Amino acid sequence: MRILFATLLAMLLNAPTRATDPDNVLVFGGTGRLGAAIVTLLVEADYAVTVFARPTSDRGRVDGLDVAYITGDLTDADSVVAAVDGRTFAYVIDASARGRSRDSFYATAMRNILTAVADSDVRQFILHGSIGAGDNMQQFPGVGFERMRAVMAAKGEAEGLLKASGIRYTIIRNGIVQADGTPATGRARLTEDDTALTAVTRLDLAALTLQCLNNPACMDRTFHAVDDSL
Repeated sequence: MRILFATLLAMLLNAPTRATDPDNVLVFGGTGRLGAAIVTLLVEADYAVTVFARPTSDRGRVDGLDVAYITGDLTDADSVVAAVDGRTFAYVIDASARGRSRDSFYATAMRNILTAVADSDVRQFILHGSIGAGDNMQQFPGVGFERMRAVMAAKGEAEGLLKASGIRYTIIRNGIVQADGTPATGRARLTEDDTALTAVTRLDLAALTLQCLNNPACMDRTFHAVDDSL
């Protein structure tokens, strides 16, 4: 049974995913390094993409792409709700990063996002998290996650909030992300082994995101993104 599931999962993950109708995707962190790579692939796959960004965010990475923007601050619940008000989205992808915000950013942002999309019939919420988030930190006693205990606790809380929301979810955790501009290897994969930790590129993370979008094999699962070739 385990072998059969693994084979089915591999087949589904490797199947090309393209929009067959005007499904709207809301991307948080869409102007960032990972978010921009995801947005680029979404546009290429003919999804209708809306990027949530701060008014001061540099949009250079997605300049020229056919996307809509809504503006707000993920740490300000009212601004997130106001930005999303009156809009519905089939899919939500959170690739946001805290920048100079407090360590609690990830839990605060998730709480605000879930409040804002409560009236949308969201089919799937994909969260890009971190290996070591929450209790997963205990699996890596020698890695040094202890130095980021507050951040990892907030990321674990964000995962818990999403799981408790009732929205179908996919959590993709990454560990060591290669420098911006590193070419994709095409060999990254998702595993439910929560002790797995390797490097991975942002471009491969973006590709894994598209492979999981509207993919039954990814629903309500938490994955670690790994690349055995790195």
